[in-house]
Amino acid sequence: MTTYAPGSPSWFDLGSPDVAASVAFYTGLLGWTATEISEPEAGGYTTFHRDGKLVAAVAYHQIDTPYHRPYGPDQQHGMPAIWTVYFTTDDAEALNERAPKAGGETIMTPMEVMGLGKMAVYADPAGAAFAVWEPMAMKGAELIGQPGSVRWVELVTTDVEGSAAFYRDALGLTTAPGDGSPVWQVAGTTVGGVRKLGVTGAVRPYWAVTFGVEDCDATARKAVELGGSVENAPADTPLGRRADLLDPHGAGFSVLS
Repeated sequence: MTTYAPGSPSWFDLGSPDVAASVAFYTGLLGWTATEISEPEAGGYTTFHRDGKLVAAVAYHQIDTPYHRPYGPDQQHGMPAIWTVYFTTDDAEALNERAPKAGGETIMTPMEVMGLGKMAVYADPAGAAFAVWEPMAMKGAELIGQPGSVRWVELVTTDVEGSAAFYRDALGLTTAPGDGSPVWQVAGTTVGGVRKLGVTGAVRPYWAVTFGVEDCDATARKAVELGGSVENAPADTPLGRRADLLDPHGAGFSVLS
């Protein structure tokens, strides 16, 4: 990938309380290599590559909002670490005007990041947090849809219809019928999915990431060996064989072969 149309998911990073431990887990699991950005203002931001191509990153988890803290009646269902999905925009400032008008909440207003681009963070009306990226020197992930990279993103929400209206007005995403649930599209190209949140009270809506792997079952076993856990065991789906996993700090993600 060298460019992304506005509205497309284009970047993915992990907020973690222990970057070194997260680097060890994901490099061991997905065959990534890690490079810490040396500039002091980067704050230890570490990028992941697969076969020399940029795929994701990890940073110290610094966003302190209700959308990023543990939640649920016993505080055991939250994610002290969390993956964030970024959507490309061609004008972060204009989007910053649209998102609140569409019913979203601003978590972080647009800020320039070291000449690489502008980012901002929002929550949709149902409470799912996401980020936007206005590219400058860095366009986004250089590899997607392949083993060792993000293959699918999915909004897990309590309000499918309301979310469709919000993301249409804020990001220009449209929905189309999918295999049992709607899919997100940009200019007719499918870029992600929507799934109804099945558990209420313990888990709030969120954007989920799925990584492509060669062998789902072997990856799930390896995740446990590396200190993670299996939330939903490998099973066949219309997209392929999938497992839902947690990393050692509780960040959820899926793998698909």
